[in-house]
Amino acid sequence: MPDIPYYRLLDRAAFASAKASVGEARRWLSKVLERHPRRDDAVILLSEAVTNSVVHTRSAAIEVTVHADVDGRLLVTVTDEGADTVPGIPAHPVDDLTESGRGVHLIRALSARWGFTEERSRCSLWFVLNPVAPSASEPVG
Repeated sequence: MPDIPYYRLLDRAAFASAKASVGEARRWLSKVLERHPRRDDAVILLSEAVTNSVVHTRSAAIEVTVHADVDGRLLVTVTDEGADTVPGIPAHPVDDLTESGRGVHLIRALSARWGFTEERSRCSLWFVLNPVAPSASEPVG
């Protein structure tokens, strides 16, 4: 996870590992970031990360934290009990008709930085959003 000494905790929440929790997490983060210019991007990426935790882990609960720095940069972390695999970009291109497989692609495309850490039996996927989205002509990453 990136260093966070200059980030302040905005909020944290825990959600059951269930499909309904994805919507609950979206609504929670939308309220937390009510006036932030990247709220919609953060909500989409959180939705993807929580969905991945629900689908791919054996977690009973999923913890989410959101931090911000003085410039408006956001750090969102989703922590679960881990899985047999780690978060990553699928090796094969995603078919246009496939219902899954785009989450990490979206996180990579919309965030300034992203990654994951594994500690003991826990895995944390995190992403950083700058206060202004990059333009289509700027490289991301």
